[in-house]
Amino acid sequence: MSPTPPDLQKPDDTMAAVAAVSMRLVAGSVGKRTMEQLKRTVEQSPAEYPWQIVTQAVLAEPVEPQRLVQQALAAQRDWILRGGRETPSRPLTTQAKGLLAKLVAQSIVVGLIAGIVVVTLLLLKVKFPAFDIYRVLDLFRSAPR
Repeated sequence: MSPTPPDLQKPDDTMAAVAAVSMRLVAGSVGKRTMEQLKRTVEQSPAEYPWQIVTQAVLAEPVEPQRLVQQALAAQRDWILRGGRETPSRPLTTQAKGLLAKLVAQSIVVGLIAGIVVVTLLLLKVKFPAFDIYRVLDLFRSAPR
């Protein structure tokens, strides 16, 4: 935003420069080439974050002030609407589709299990004609309470 680079030795200038860099990053107004270069720089400095280099590089890139402010305000609004840093929750339609898919899957599984139980009971009746499922019911009825 300013043609002269800020003096990063002065606390007020440092704070303004870091705020300007943050605004540009959040607004998405830093060029792709600059971001790739900064990513390499940060990856090559694992011990300490090279914030001065990042600050100087981002602020050296030309930007249209009005567009930057509009993008930053839109990003700020989105940040507030999602409640801060957390990732936004899935849209309601996606949640409803997920619930419907879960219910359909559970219904299919319950139907398959019920079919297996019925086929098993029929096979028991064919294999053992004396087998009577109602004996179990009589056992439950005669159990002491």
